[in-house]
Amino acid sequence: MFEKSITVNVHSADEVGRHRIVRQLRSLPGVDVVSQTPAVDILLMGRYDTDAPEKLRRLARAGDAPLVVIADDLGETELMAVSEYGVRSVLWGERLTPGRLSRAVHQAAGCCPREPISAALV
Repeated sequence: MFEKSITVNVHSADEVGRHRIVRQLRSLPGVDVVSQTPAVDILLMGRYDTDAPEKLRRLARAGDAPLVVIADDLGETELMAVSEYGVRSVLWGERLTPGRLSRAVHQAAGCCPREPISAALV
């Protein structure tokens, strides 16, 4: 189906949440979960994860890979900060489906035309 797999790394302080996302990613065709040099980074921002903003800044400043955020809850201020850091897509954890996750990963990897962040909020 795909000529080359998209490599993805998932960052989260919540190991249970991280494993849930990794399991969903492994079910997607053409996506491989790795721990080093990914094509796309995914940051899971939990409601009570106090280290998530710092992790977001660190990943965005490193600029090694496009960034997708899966968030439990974001206020207007946090959403503006996320867009300023160049996040490619924001997915709401409670509405996460394999289709939405696949589309966000493929868009971040450059396989699909890029949409503005407002259209990418799913």
